[in-house]
Amino acid sequence: MLFELRTYDLKPATATKYLEFFRSFGVGLVTQNLPMGGYWMAESGRLNRIYHLWIYDSFAHRDACRVELAKNTIWMRDFIPKAFEDVLIQSNRFMRLARSSVDFDAVVADRASVIANASPDDPMFAPLVHAVTITQRQAAPQAATLAQFEIQSGDHVGQFLTLDRVAPDRDLTTPAGATFHEIMRPLTVSPLK
Repeated sequence: MLFELRTYDLKPATATKYLEFFRSFGVGLVTQNLPMGGYWMAESGRLNRIYHLWIYDSFAHRDACRVELAKNTIWMRDFIPKAFEDVLIQSNRFMRLARSSVDFDAVVADRASVIANASPDDPMFAPLVHAVTITQRQAAPQAATLAQFEIQSGDHVGQFLTLDRVAPDRDLTTPAGATFHEIMRPLTVSPLK
């Protein structure tokens, strides 16, 4: 399988505008073709940063999904121009799953589901908080670990990226040995919460 973690850095003070448009208009379109695993906004580190995880069977599957999405005229005509007016930088990592959890396995199994657009009255964010951490070596699993990946391409090649649930009242400390650590808030439309 191929796990793709995309990162968008947006203009200051525009992340919630982008996310509102995505969750109320875009998520229903994109998940018709792309298998979404998670969608987050950074709460520490670089602000106005959006993370999203896509889960493909293979690189060829990724290509086929993206070709089909590009055929969607509503996505191309109505979503892309408006959503990307505030995106400054895009980056991407391809990763291999190194360790999983029951919760993450359920998201992988259900990755082809179309996610309905949210109502403007629905909360934007799930109540839980996650952390993304990069380490030189594979970290020992914790009870809060959702998944761990070996980075194969993009920034930090050969290092390990871990997604954890964290308790914001007591768990915001960067783990020992981390070369990168950010706290993220998942959207309510995110499969991984």
